[in-house]
Amino acid sequence: MLVAERLKKIKEILLQKKHIDVATLAELLNVSEVTIRRDLDKLESEGFLIKTYGGAILKEEATKLLSPIIEENSEKEAIAKVCSYMIEDNQAIILTGGNICRLVPKYIKDKKNIIVLTNDLLLALECGKLSIQTIVTGGYLIGNTFMLAGPMLVNPNMDIFVDKAFIEVDGVSLERGFTVNNVEFANAYKYFKSISKETIIVADSSKFDKISLFQIAKVDEIKKVISDTNVPDEYKSFFFENGTQIFCSFDFSDLEREV
Repeated sequence: MLVAERLKKIKEILLQKKHIDVATLAELLNVSEVTIRRDLDKLESEGFLIKTYGGAILKEEATKLLSPIIEENSEKEAIAKVCSYMIEDNQAIILTGGNICRLVPKYIKDKKNIIVLTNDLLLALECGKLSIQTIVTGGYLIGNTFMLAGPMLVNPNMDIFVDKAFIEVDGVSLERGFTVNNVEFANAYKYFKSISKETIIVADSSKFDKISLFQIAKVDEIKKVISDTNVPDEYKSFFFENGTQIFCSFDFSDLEREV
């Protein structure tokens, strides 16, 4: 198969599937993975796709989905701002995928020497637009989330350690702790906890009193939580009694006005 014909075929596959891995392309086109990577480099230079760890994603699809997936409402914006206040110059941080964490980059663009590690391709694109140094994990795409997970999440030969991990969750419960809907994300976030000096849970108040399928931490294991002003009082009391700090968006809005 000629190069031009192969490139056309890759485009057709991506237009249909939206994302695909190198190994699958190599098998479909009966060429080596080295050849496929070279083809993907060329198509990326043409602006057709975005290379990911082990594969590629259709650039048009990522751009089209970027606006609706990065939700911008006042509640989530306020929580994202609180996250940004906790990030200092010269820090390496983890931002997991999620509608709140995806808003954080624009609030840290003026901080100095920040390194962001993320498993979220849309968040990484936002960091790239803002010239924030970014490391994207490995892994494979989970459904249509544009987030990566799986056994290839991190190169086992890399010794990674970060200052803070901001982990956005799907559920917060006094009985089941902090939970997410996908086992691959649960494993990824447990790993992020293990390589972070400090873990900070991010969740708007709608996630409280909800239990998702997979636990990433017990409710008393995390010492910092960021949410909005509508957190149920029983959680505020529990956190206070167990030495967990909960930061609500109004706390920092008041601080901004005073300054």
